Amino acid sequence: MRELFLRAHQFSGLAVAVPPAASGLMRVLYAMAARITGLHELADGSVETWLDRRYELLEDGSAFEPARVHAYFDEHAEGLRLYDPVRPFLQDPRLAAECSGSSGVNKLVMARPAGNNQVFFGHFTDTEQVALPSAEAVLHLIAQLYYGPSGQCTPRTVDGQRYGNTMAGPLRRTLSCHPTGRNLYETLLLGIPAPDTWPQSTDGSDACPWERTEPINPLKPPKPAAGPLSILTEQYQHAVLLRPSPDGESVVDATITWALRVNRPEQQDPYLIWDESRDGTLRPRDADAERALWRDLDGMILQNRGDGGRRPPAFDQLTGGQLPEPVFRELRVTAYGFDQDGQTRDRTYFSAMTPPLFALLDSTGTEADTALALGVKEGREAAEKAAWHLATALRTAWREYTKPPAEDRSGGSTGKPAKKQQEKNPGPWPEAALAAYWPAAEERFWKLLDAEDFTTALPSFGRIALRVYDDITASVAAEPRGAKARESARGLVLTLLARGR
Repeated sequence: MRELFLRAHQFSGLAVAVPPAASGLMRVLYAMAARITGLHELADGSVETWLDRRYELLEDGSAFEPARVHAYFDEHAEGLRLYDPVRPFLQDPRLAAECSGSSGVNKLVMARPAGNNQVFFGHFTDTEQVALPSAEAVLHLIAQLYYGPSGQCTPRTVDGQRYGNTMAGPLRRTLSCHPTGRNLYETLLLGIPAPDTWPQSTDGSDACPWERTEPINPLKPPKPAAGPLSILTEQYQHAVLLRPSPDGESVVDATITWALRVNRPEQQDPYLIWDESRDGTLRPRDADAERALWRDLDGMILQNRGDGGRRPPAFDQLTGGQLPEPVFRELRVTAYGFDQDGQTRDRTYFSAMTPPLFALLDSTGTEADTALALGVKEGREAAEKAAWHLATALRTAWREYTKPPAEDRSGGSTGKPAKKQQEKNPGPWPEAALAAYWPAAEERFWKLLDAEDFTTALPSFGRIALRVYDDITASVAAEPRGAKARESARGLVLTLLARGR
């Protein structure tokens, strides 16, 4: 990590193969960058002064000051050693005495099957634990703390109280969006949340876990976040302890258990898209592996979405007037998603990056969204409407094509259940159609954005939907029954073209 900060201006970015680990690691690095630069505090109470300081740090040719980097890592060296006997990095050494058993290396690695979880990239069994190189283990440690499951875990006994269950990690099943600059130095500074997104603490209690000398009391209610450092690095619900091999080159066992008995006070994470639920509360947008990043683009950039939701708070202070022009014009977003349920099931993880977003972000410092940013929302809504028309039309066509003859449907008590079952079955056409539609729709979306014109979005996506509809139903078009079914529902897609005139 010391070298990473000394050479951050020379690196284009991080190459972390596990997206949930990258998401958590970025938060760790943001906190370190905030400490090293002093952007973790609001010295004179002025957000404008804070933004001016960040502007100076982002000017061309800038880099982290070597003396401050060395001072930080020298001061906190003990808490930043993975296998330190007293303060191992992001771990709780008390687990060695408080847990009678261990969880195993397979449990640490989310991509390995443990218990009844599915296989991701390789076959592993609980009876044969395969050691994990230390350099990889630290990434999976971070992923566990931020995305770990809820439910049963290795039992832990504290002061005579034994529990074997834990709560979910703070980022579980979410889509995490991060500003990205031209190099890692810019990326880390752009990702530090501005003072108006975190509570102001004057007692010096805001700190990272590796900076604290005293561990948290697992049986006491946790205190609310005191500032940006605790928001970024101390929202975990799990406690982990790694057991290294004799040479320290790998992890041979791991214990994963509960860290607290009470949920931490709610805190709005600065990198999540927040949607309004039916009861009016805000909840983070779920990661969906079947949903491409461009469909979340308006959720990242719009200041006023019109639906009660809000973009990631970290994006609020990224306008043109608050950033040097070269930095602003190359600003992109990297998103990390982990498609999970809220408890234990892990489906898949993914990452994606947008092109530069300067044309969509406010460059004047006003509160209004740009016309093009509003057009992005209209384009996304048009694409989703065309997808709905396409899927609905194909379900209708399939039912018409496969329905039994009239004399079979109208007689006997056995006809009704058969008809009901037939109506519930969407058939194979909608799924195949959407698999072909969405990649084509994404390509069209970026062309519309490049042209900076979404006025013809609905008919544009409608033509894609109509082409896909015809391709999917072409195999039955030559027979009378298929041709009739095809034409009976085709009008639902054709209406998209008419609405765009």
